[in-house]
Amino acid sequence: MNPVSPPAVWPYDPSDRVMLGWKGLVVGILVSHLVFGVFLALSDPLWGTALFIFSAPPTWGVAAAVGSLLGLALRRVRNQWIHIAAFFAAGALICVPFGGFWNSQSWAYPLSIAVAAGIARLSIWKLVRINDQPSIS
Repeated sequence: MNPVSPPAVWPYDPSDRVMLGWKGLVVGILVSHLVFGVFLALSDPLWGTALFIFSAPPTWGVAAAVGSLLGLALRRVRNQWIHIAAFFAAGALICVPFGGFWNSQSWAYPLSIAVAAGIARLSIWKLVRINDQPSIS
């Protein structure tokens, strides 16, 4: 038996197409935080490093909540490129209340979060379980 192949019995709802365990969620959050930290360090190495360290708890909290909810909403979508686009869009939309798209100078912050979320979802595409069986419902 191939260790990557899905289990013989799909333990989730038959209409669910893509499932990710808690380990995949943790890897995705870690990748998003690291990518966001790279963007911060590129903008200002001293403040970027400090902000990377102090932003860990809120970043992990928001990423866990948004990633879990978005993953739950996208369970029935088989195409993983749609998942990546949705995570990119969610990353950008989260920053709108903070003035992210109100002027052209402040686009770097929401776009860095959007890119980090998209890259994080792209990085875990091999960790998801995919149900290719036709749904009975």
